[in-house]
Amino acid sequence: MDTTTKEELWAAVEAFDAAAAEIAIAKLLWDVPLSGAVAGVVLPFLQEVGDRWEAGTLSVAHEHFVSDMLRRKLSALSAVPPQHSLDDESARPPVVLLACPPGERHDMVLLCVALMLRERGARVLFLGADTPIAAVLTAARAANADAVVLAATRSTAFTAHASALRRLAQDHALYAAGRGADDQTVDEIGAVALPVDPVRAVVFLVGALSRVSGSW
Repeated sequence: MDTTTKEELWAAVEAFDAAAAEIAIAKLLWDVPLSGAVAGVVLPFLQEVGDRWEAGTLSVAHEHFVSDMLRRKLSALSAVPPQHSLDDESARPPVVLLACPPGERHDMVLLCVALMLRERGARVLFLGADTPIAAVLTAARAANADAVVLAATRSTAFTAHASALRRLAQDHALYAAGRGADDQTVDEIGAVALPVDPVRAVVFLVGALSRVSGSW
């Protein structure tokens, strides 16, 4: 990430200068493919946002300002048609549903994972933050999802719905991500843990879905 532009971005964030922040982000993402933009710019920036918030040097208002700005930029990136195409164009692309359980509002990293999966050719259904488990079950069934990815920062976001998630895992491959997906929790809900690093998580999912479908 360009150091000068990064400093410009943080100065804009600290001043709540939306126009300057948009310009800085645009510079950082200029002529960079989606996967590179996510892995090289967006995810490191989100990590630094989290670090500064935990250190008390970034307010909740700043965090919301950054999240809104990044969400707009990622939404714009998601509007670009994916470059990846399946070798067999008649094959059905795998369907991946991504959501955060009730009470979990941190969905930006999950959105990055969704965009990278879409770039790889998956059909992505992104439900986002604070999604009722009943809605996840309904959507997974209706979309005939090949995989369901749930992400949360707290294990209780998963374990509070353990019985429903075990039922979900009987019909769809269930993956858990985020700090809340510790070994005990993942075992309790019948899921498979994804790597902590979002890029590695995408590689892991692509490999798993390729082995199942044999056509991706």
